[in-house]
Amino acid sequence: MSLLKASYKQILIIALPLIIGNLAWTSNGVFDTIFVGKLGNTQLEAIGFASVFYSVLFMMGFSFTRGTQLLIARRLGEMNRREVGNILDNTLITLTAVATLLFILIRLNLHSILGLMLDSEPVVNACEEFLSYRMWGLVPSFLSFVFIAFYSGIGQTVILALSVGLMTTLNITLNYGLVYGKFGLPEIGIGGSGMATAISETIAVAVLVGGTFYKSRNKEYSLYKFAKFDTDVLMQMVKISVPLMLQSLAAVGAWLIFFSRIQVKLGNEPLAVSSIYRQLILFFTIPTWSLGSAANTIISNLVGQRDFEGVKLGIRRISILSFGFALFSAALIYLFPYFFINVFVNEAQGHEVVPMAIEALPVLFGVFLIMAFGNILYNGVISLGDIFVALVIELIVVVLYIGYFMYVLNQPWGNLWWVWTAEWVYWFVMIACSLAYLKYRRIHVV
Repeated sequence: MSLLKASYKQILIIALPLIIGNLAWTSNGVFDTIFVGKLGNTQLEAIGFASVFYSVLFMMGFSFTRGTQLLIARRLGEMNRREVGNILDNTLITLTAVATLLFILIRLNLHSILGLMLDSEPVVNACEEFLSYRMWGLVPSFLSFVFIAFYSGIGQTVILALSVGLMTTLNITLNYGLVYGKFGLPEIGIGGSGMATAISETIAVAVLVGGTFYKSRNKEYSLYKFAKFDTDVLMQMVKISVPLMLQSLAAVGAWLIFFSRIQVKLGNEPLAVSSIYRQLILFFTIPTWSLGSAANTIISNLVGQRDFEGVKLGIRRISILSFGFALFSAALIYLFPYFFINVFVNEAQGHEVVPMAIEALPVLFGVFLIMAFGNILYNGVISLGDIFVALVIELIVVVLYIGYFMYVLNQPWGNLWWVWTAEWVYWFVMIACSLAYLKYRRIHVV
């Protein structure tokens, strides 16, 4: 599938397997929170913060391979298949080295790093216990991102759904066994959750590698040649990927500050509620993020074809689909709020956490709907190749986002409801900046 079009059918062919795959991938964090949250408030607070901390590392690898995906899609739009293998080989070498270095540095300094951001020693210790096991999945995670970029870039995404489906099944089984000591496995508690996820991610990578030999894809795209370390290709990827990495680090880093300030200013119960909100957002906005990834593939391919009318149409149609999924997600939580909150807490915790979580739920509905447009428009900017512009937009958004929630947290009326409206500010500013730039490029999508 070399030349793509902006039809609804083409969008869904690429996006639906990504949605299914990402549902399974993101459910790792959801099930970590479900199993660990039942252990008590300290563990629930810790798993929420530890997940955000790990996301900073996660997004470094993922963002680098977004550049790989864009390059692969662009080369296929130019009918240059042989270059795909060279791009993938060099990305594998680079990310293996980066992930190994990060693993060593974080493992050696983990307690000190966590202590700088949290003022509760029990929460710090629980975070450290989880991450000491979870970090073993860092290298497999980074390698999986390379293959996700490959399959997304060539528009063949079914294998992604299969691999993460297996990963999720293993993660649920191992989480239950290692957290609570079931199936003859040792009872490790919160650390067992980190171990379960690391093991399941490693097995998922093996499936993705195996899929490259299906129908001789390795030969079709000249994979695994490793003829030389191509510095020209590396510099192309760095030029695209480093701004994307900085953009993602800014976004996730802002969330890390957000969570740490909630714990310091509002206390542990609001942090526990925020951990639940984070998982709900990550899970229910999967269609939006998956459609954003589909936009990267389709729009980059169309740019390679020089079909800019198709680019306009693609952004519009992907935005419409994204909003439809977001509306459905908001309606589902609105109809069954207690079910989706209670799944993360035990009976003793519920008396404190559930009423607070239910009260501020309408804020999440707004996040879903605003993000549905903001994420697609922003991915449109990225897919046009204007990476540094995208970075500038992200920095503007993050500065305003942090400034807003810091202001709210320092007000006497600054409760959990108002603090979470910072997410509205984030996505409204993202929409405004993205539309302004697309209009400047004469791509009128509204």
